[in-house]
Amino acid sequence: MTMMKKLSMLGLIIFGVFMISVKSALADIINIKTDAPQTYVVKKDDTLWDISSLFLDQPWLWPELWRNNTQIENPHLIYPGDVLRLRYVDGQPVMDIARDKTLILLTPESVSKTKPSPIGVLPWKVLAPYFKNDSIIDIEVYNALPRLLGNNEGTSTFVKQDFVLSHKPVASDTNYTIIRKGKLLKDEDGDVIGYQVKNVGEVELMNSSSGKQQIVRVVKSNREARSGDKLRPAETNDYADLILQASTKQIGRIITNIEDRSLIGKRDVVIISLGASEVEIGMVMGIYAQGPTILDSEKPKYSKGKSPVKDLFSGEERIEQPAFKIGELVIFKTFENASYAWITQADKHMSGGEYLGQP
Repeated sequence: MTMMKKLSMLGLIIFGVFMISVKSALADIINIKTDAPQTYVVKKDDTLWDISSLFLDQPWLWPELWRNNTQIENPHLIYPGDVLRLRYVDGQPVMDIARDKTLILLTPESVSKTKPSPIGVLPWKVLAPYFKNDSIIDIEVYNALPRLLGNNEGTSTFVKQDFVLSHKPVASDTNYTIIRKGKLLKDEDGDVIGYQVKNVGEVELMNSSSGKQQIVRVVKSNREARSGDKLRPAETNDYADLILQASTKQIGRIITNIEDRSLIGKRDVVIISLGASEVEIGMVMGIYAQGPTILDSEKPKYSKGKSPVKDLFSGEERIEQPAFKIGELVIFKTFENASYAWITQADKHMSGGEYLGQP
């Protein structure tokens, strides 16, 4: 995206946000929803985002509700069975918490205490497969990776416990993941971002090697591996917690649904055009849609978009519509030139290309 496009889009987004709502000049003022409950019992499958949405129009400001409650050191450590109570101190909203007593199990041989796990910020049961098994990789990096060749039985597919001949990896003391090339991703300007790849399984390197080749054994299979699949050093992922924060000056676009479906809606995972140098995990962004250009004349009409030169010489004034907010998303995994995000709110279906800005 060129600098002029970014500046133009920033203006449209700012105007669109202004048309929707007027924000408070004081950043630390928390606006509670008029229909927010006075108490809420945390349930097993709740997420911090779900609960925050019950009380706040800006769920990422959840920790601010605890700022006057010294009893709670970490607002992320909320457990099923906790009772949340909303009250006001000097006119400011404060959240209290009441916990059930720890369950003690008595047996003839031992005494043990059990406590449920704290709820997550986002629904990791839904997002974990994308976090663990999906990624984006630069084309040149992908092409340089070693690939699976075949086995002594002459088959082209391999599963757990199979021994396979591959090109020799660079590092012999590293575990490797089998990845498979998927869709070629491009940004809104047509520039290549990289390949979307799937985690097919994992291998361990065997002692047997010959020249440029290496024997590997498949130790984990998410699906059948194939000749031509690549080997990439295994990554360690930690998604136990997120620090939610609103984006500031970042502007990007939704590229596509991660499953390449034509429609995008709430609770879908999408690929966006902002990478690790621009955004962080846990960042919240607003989704904006801009209407088609209007040709202003005695009978206004929409521009077809295919013949801008013809429109220019028609004598009709071209009016660019502001971008109106239609949803929000949270970024949960970043790569060099793109990121994965979860749609937390959507007022309408989307099809990709929507703008991203301040929430």
